[in-house]
Amino acid sequence: MLESIALALVKTLATFLFKTYVLMAGNVSIDGAPYWYMKNVSSSVCVYDYKQGGLETVDAVKLSTAAKMKSEIEKILETVIYSEYSNLKDPKEKQFVYMFKNDPEASIFINQNIQFPNLEYSKKYRTAFAQGCIDKEVILEYQTRRIDKIKYELTHKRAGDAFDELDKGDISVQ
Repeated sequence: MLESIALALVKTLATFLFKTYVLMAGNVSIDGAPYWYMKNVSSSVCVYDYKQGGLETVDAVKLSTAAKMKSEIEKILETVIYSEYSNLKDPKEKQFVYMFKNDPEASIFINQNIQFPNLEYSKKYRTAFAQGCIDKEVILEYQTRRIDKIKYELTHKRAGDAFDELDKGDISVQ
């Protein structure tokens, strides 16, 4: 049961990342922004941000871009889950999908993997522009490892609960 949901989640995520996601984002041109700002990168999930001010905004825009990446990945996972698993009835399946959706280690993953291929400060506009990207393959591999970890946790929790019931004498063998 969980195995089939896990496999389907990975397939749906891969399909979404490599087919649908590129088509969803459009190119935008903003006066004063660098040529690369808001341009699609087909091999990566990218987010963009800018901050106005002095040179100190370069570090600030990197931090805000990482926060935007977290939000973007959460939106991707919500879309994948909604399209396939919004009508689950089984509590164990719901718990599995809930654990997949809510990643307590997302910030760590993002901070370790986000790249800034474009980071620019415009003196004329006193604005820092950033493009933060994570390769789609890296995201897919990470989410696949997470799914395996969640399956393991749920399976061992169920096994532990069954042993607890046996110890309490709540299960009768007929």
